[in-house]
Amino acid sequence: MATYRVYQKKENSKGDAPIYISFYLNREKIEVGTKISIPPKHFDPVKGIVRSSFEYAKDKNLIISDIKAMINDILVRYRLAKKELTRDLFIKEFRNPEQSQDFFAFCKEYQKLRFQEIQESTQDKHRSCLANLREFKSAITFAELDEDLLRQFVLYLRRKKGVKEITINKNISVIKSYLNAAKKRGLIPENPASELKLCQCEDTTAPCITEEELEKLVELYRNHFFSGINYDALEFFLFMCFSSLHITDARELRIEQIGNNDFWYVRVKMLGIRPKVVRVPISDPLRKIINHHLKGRKEGQLWDELVTDQEINKRLKYIATVAGIKKKLSAKYGRHTFATIFLRKTKDINALKEIMGHTNIKQTYVYAHVLDQDKQDGVSAFNSFKM
Repeated sequence: MATYRVYQKKENSKGDAPIYISFYLNREKIEVGTKISIPPKHFDPVKGIVRSSFEYAKDKNLIISDIKAMINDILVRYRLAKKELTRDLFIKEFRNPEQSQDFFAFCKEYQKLRFQEIQESTQDKHRSCLANLREFKSAITFAELDEDLLRQFVLYLRRKKGVKEITINKNISVIKSYLNAAKKRGLIPENPASELKLCQCEDTTAPCITEEELEKLVELYRNHFFSGINYDALEFFLFMCFSSLHITDARELRIEQIGNNDFWYVRVKMLGIRPKVVRVPISDPLRKIINHHLKGRKEGQLWDELVTDQEINKRLKYIATVAGIKKKLSAKYGRHTFATIFLRKTKDINALKEIMGHTNIKQTYVYAHVLDQDKQDGVSAFNSFKM
C-alpha cells in the first residue's frame, strides 16, 4: 500500500483552502485533488483529516478515505496484473473509474435488454463468442481491454484453437458491438476494436445443391414418393429453395403477406436492428407449393404444423440418401440453393441482394463464385481454336 499525505494548500491567508492527497509512483510525486475546501482551522495537518469541529466533518473525511481507497485499488490491480503503471495511466484510470468495471459483468447486464431484440440463434452466437474470450482471459476490466489485448485474443483463436478467419471476424464483431454500447454509456472514450485490422476473408459456408439434384427432389415430390413427415419436410425444403427464405423466416411467413405476384416479409434477424421489408417474386413452382399448402386457408402462418428444425434436418438427410444426393442435406441448403441458381441464371448480383434482404452487397458476394465459374466457362470457349 502506498504512503499518502493529506494536506491543505493555503494559497490565501483568508478563506477556505483546498485539500490534496499526494503519493509517490515510480519515485514521481502525484497529487490528487479532493474537491474539498475548508477553513484551515478545521483541518488537522498531522492526522490529515477534517476536525470534528467542522459541521460536515464525517462526510468530508469519508470522501478523503474513498479517494485513498480508489488510489490503492488502481495500484493493486496493476501490481497483480504485473502491468507497469505510469503517471499518465494512473490519471486516466482515476478520472474514469468506470473503466475498472468488469467487462463480462457489463455484457451480462447489457444482454438483459439486447437479448429481447435478437433471435435465439444470434443469442447463442453472442454467448459462444464471449465464452471464447473468457477462456482466453477469465476476468477483464474496460481499462485492460485495449487493441493489444484484442490482438492477443485473435492470435489465441487462430493458433491455440484453430478457429477459421471468418469465425474470428464474427467473434470480434460481437465483442465490438458490446464495446460500442459501453462507449455510448460513457464507460470508455473510444472503442479499442474500431481500428483492429483483421484478415480479409469470404464466408464460403454457403452449401447448396445443383440444379440436377434439385430436379431429383422435385420429381420425388411431384410423384408423392414420400408420405407423412418426410413429405412435409421435402415440401418445406423445396419452398425454401424457390423462395430464398431462411428456415426461421419461412416458419414466420403469414398467408396475409402473400400476393398474386410476390410476397413480402421482414427478416427475423433484422427486427431489432434495421428492419426492412423484402419483396420476393413468386415463380410457378413456388406458387404450386403455396397453393397446395394453403388448403383453403385465408390467414395465419403458412407453415403452421411443422416439426422442429432438428427433425426437419434429420428427415432431409434421409431424403438426400434416397435421392442419391451425397451431401449432408439440411434446411440451410435451401436459401443458398436459391441464391446460387438465381445468380447463375441472371448474373444480376444487385437484384439478388434485394431478394435475399442483405443490408450490404458484401453479404451477397458469398455467391460470387458462381460468376467466377461462368467466366472460366466463357474463356474455355476459346479452347476450340487449335494453335
